[in-house]
Amino acid sequence: MSNFNESDITSVTDQRTAVDFFQQDWQIYRKMVENNYLFHKEAYEQLHKLLVEEFSRPFSFLDVACGDAGAAVDALMGTRVARYFGIDLSQDALDLAAENLTRLNCPTDLKEADFAEALREWQQPVDVVWIGLSLHHFGGAEKLELMREARRIVGADGLFAIYENASPDGEDRETWLRRWDMQEPLWRAYSPAEWNAMRAHVHGNDFPETSSGWHALGHEAGFGKVREVYTCPTDLFRLHSFRA
Repeated sequence: MSNFNESDITSVTDQRTAVDFFQQDWQIYRKMVENNYLFHKEAYEQLHKLLVEEFSRPFSFLDVACGDAGAAVDALMGTRVARYFGIDLSQDALDLAAENLTRLNCPTDLKEADFAEALREWQQPVDVVWIGLSLHHFGGAEKLELMREARRIVGADGLFAIYENASPDGEDRETWLRRWDMQEPLWRAYSPAEWNAMRAHVHGNDFPETSSGWHALGHEAGFGKVREVYTCPTDLFRLHSFRA
């Protein structure tokens, strides 16, 4: 999900078309964002602070699984972003992103693609690679492969940052999923059918790493400095930064 984003729901909708998705699952996504159920607001505020702290010079920004790019645009406002790249599987999402990106005073490039394939093929150096709630759909070996691609793209002076499913050290996936399910009473904007659709997606597709696991993956991918920047109040998601 970018943020948790529309293209990720589309990938598990069992042959439903993008039109079906926008008619049905888009509202689930919008309610999630509008009610801040996954703490997008706080995470992207932390991303903004991180970019201001790390870059006193102009920088390029690659938004992986960008969705409609709205939250990323908020984070980039007031920074020294000089160029924006976005990748997403959904052209409908990219059309919305194009509208949101008019708020940035820099060139923007959007690409319709599977982000894993796009990262493997990416050749242009970028200062920042950002993945928000999308990397957790992969197993450990695949996460590592994609993080190595991010390391290659950002080079010696760039930054890789993620906001992803994370567990305290010692917690297994089943325990994390049980804690996820405990959120149901708080998601009051969701109907039972909407909650069940989201729960099925998470149980079928989300694979968190422990805090130490994310650090280990970062170091194995070639990053010398790994920092935990933010932990959300439910302790289901954490923001990490990675530098050479």
